[in-house]
Amino acid sequence: MKEPVFSKANGNELWVLIMEKAWAKLHGSYQRIEAGNAANVMHDLTGAPAETIDIEDETMFDRLLEGEKKNYIMAASCGTNETSLAALEKLGLIGGHAYGLLSAHEIVDKFDDEIKLI
Repeated sequence: MKEPVFSKANGNELWVLIMEKAWAKLHGSYQRIEAGNAANVMHDLTGAPAETIDIEDETMFDRLLEGEKKNYIMAASCGTNETSLAALEKLGLIGGHAYGLLSAHEIVDKFDDEIKLI
């Protein structure tokens, strides 16, 4: 029996597969949605405005904290170049994959160091 290529259903649920098929159809093929940009996905699925924040942006974490305060849906997309892939693999992440961000916080540890958590 063949398995779905990208998404996986939880038990007998079909909505995930149907949603993915509709999204692929919107973009012309499954190949065109592979390693998609998280902002495009969020906009397509919710209709809400979406933006991309580059990891090199000095205000990135402050913008994530603002999104946290406003209860925004947030996600992160991983790169696909060879340097990024090696670094991502060490962190247990998959290149070309998007991850939902559950929360962003800044805390102070017992040494009075500020720690940024995503």
